[in-house]
Amino acid sequence: MSENSLLSALISLQDRQLLVPDNLLADVTPFGGMIVESHKERWVLGHKYWRNMRIPVVCFENLSGGSLKKHSEQACIAVFNRSTDNEQQSFWGMLIQDEPRRLTVSEQDLEMKSAQLSEAEVAAVRVNSEQASIPNLAYIEERLQSIHEVAE
Repeated sequence: MSENSLLSALISLQDRQLLVPDNLLADVTPFGGMIVESHKERWVLGHKYWRNMRIPVVCFENLSGGSLKKHSEQACIAVFNRSTDNEQQSFWGMLIQDEPRRLTVSEQDLEMKSAQLSEAEVAAVRVNSEQASIPNLAYIEERLQSIHEVAE
């Protein structure tokens, strides 16, 4: 891996792929065992117990203005390390459609694309001939924090 490259993960969702730095993925865990909760925010699916911690699980499709129709049989939860400082919630999960695909990405592999983005996205890119969105992780974490504060 060269100095100008980054180990990344390509995450499959229902309607798009997300490209994230691999070091932000703490784990991928089975979908089973998730505690589905009705929540006024339809992008919050519920919680999952992971390594003796209760972590919130989000649906990126719902958060970004779309809607989740049905998850695949291979659906799982990607557990993210927080990208921002927060002592109360170090991890959170996202429903994904399959295991992430790891790849090394360099500047030459990325092509910025023009696209209408939601607040949950910072960029649309083409990486190695595949379309992907780069999620706005700080935005997602801020939204999770605001819900956590209301619940207390």
